[in-house]
Amino acid sequence: MRYKMIYILFLIFLLITIPYVITVFLRRQDANTQFENYDSGYQVISGNKKDDLETCLLKILPGQISMDQEEEAVKAQAVILRTDIIRRMGNKKQISKQKLPYTTYEDSQYRKELGNRAYQTMNQKRKKAVSETTGKVITYKNKLIEPYFHALSVGMTLDSREWFGKDLPYIREKESLSDIEAKDYMSVKVLSYEKISSTIKAKTNKEITKERLEKNLRTGRTTKNGYVRQVYADPLMIKGEDFAQWFHLASNNFYFEQYKGQVRIVCLGKGNGLGMSQYGAGVMAKQGKNYKKILKYYYPKTTITNLYE
Repeated sequence: MRYKMIYILFLIFLLITIPYVITVFLRRQDANTQFENYDSGYQVISGNKKDDLETCLLKILPGQISMDQEEEAVKAQAVILRTDIIRRMGNKKQISKQKLPYTTYEDSQYRKELGNRAYQTMNQKRKKAVSETTGKVITYKNKLIEPYFHALSVGMTLDSREWFGKDLPYIREKESLSDIEAKDYMSVKVLSYEKISSTIKAKTNKEITKERLEKNLRTGRTTKNGYVRQVYADPLMIKGEDFAQWFHLASNNFYFEQYKGQVRIVCLGKGNGLGMSQYGAGVMAKQGKNYKKILKYYYPKTTITNLYE
């Protein structure tokens, strides 16, 4: 009986102390990766405040890729974001935060949303991703690329020539077959014709009756993989990207089905289908590929260039 009590007390001791030790360890690790007084020469400006680019990346990165992703995939995303921000700066080496298409979050916001322990884990991962890729960007013929990316493809990424009608040699069709196995590969949204009609009117100031939509709502031109270029809502022709945005669809790869007097919109994939698939990058990372190999795969003919240390 005495030994049983000692054993129980020992288990209670472990349950109390192990979480504490883990938290202390993460805090120590966090302290070792601070970006104190770092000066890359590139700045993001918000009012009177100036953030170094590397510090700004820490605030942007968790909003662009899940911190549950594989480390090498997160590093690849950090390089993509750095490349895009510097590209947008041009020759000025600085840019207003308002001109960036990314939301920034302060540490206090992350702590509030995640809780202290989850925040510590996330913080360690983002700092590792940024610090281990510091200064690295993607170039093609010594110029920064337009690094398109998306969450989840339809098994094949888009070619720039098919989507834009212009040739970006580093945006080519790339197999990403594992994407179709993702649990959120397919999503469905059901909308009433009245909702579609009122939204179109709000966006275009053109009125289309429910009866007309029931007869004439359909997708028009699509890519060979199903990304929608045009939606016909007779007599209007709407860009597929606009329609997806207006109705908060997961991607602009979708089709319509009539469903109990309403419209069922079936979406495949998540995002624009261009450049790196974040899901595919995660799978490659699990297979042992590092971030440089991931980026070289999704952006062929490019080079990972060191702008600064």
